Amino acid sequence: MKKFGKIFIAVMCLVVAASAAFAAGNIGEARAKEIALAHANVKENEVRVFHIKTEMDHGQSLYDIEFYSGGKKYDYEIATSDGKILKYGVKVKSAPAQRANGQQKISPAEAKKIALAKVPGATEANIYKFKLDYDDGRSEYEGKIRYNNNKYEFEIDARSGEILKWEMDD
Repeated sequence: MKKFGKIFIAVMCLVVAASAAFAAGNIGEARAKEIALAHANVKENEVRVFHIKTEMDHGQSLYDIEFYSGGKKYDYEIATSDGKILKYGVKVKSAPAQRANGQQKISPAEAKKIALAKVPGATEANIYKFKLDYDDGRSEYEGKIRYNNNKYEFEIDARSGEILKWEMDD
């Protein structure tokens, strides 16, 4: 019986040590939420729906965060260990504002300029896919940028120049 007691105590010590190690290397859901909202420049009281869960991706623990605000859906993957944003995306979920006469279209060059403005240092040479498409009842430019080991995917409304979708993956 003494042997069982010693084993039980040893196992409990390991559990406590493992829990402490995990807690020390985990930023916590509250901090992950703060990081996502700050990056999106959204205040907590502006969020309609907020979901957060912990996942493993390629051996890395991360927070998968999704929230809605101002007609947009935001998706984030944030490392549980240090709060680094691993991936994020924004997608417009409501009809974008149209230009005054509704007939003006931005040029492909203007659309590329809008996308490149979100990736400081990137140039047109970093855009490796780009096309005009018709989706969800509107014309939009779709493209991909590769710069500094990061990949970006975007959709831009061809009438208003509004970014409808923006994703970054490192």
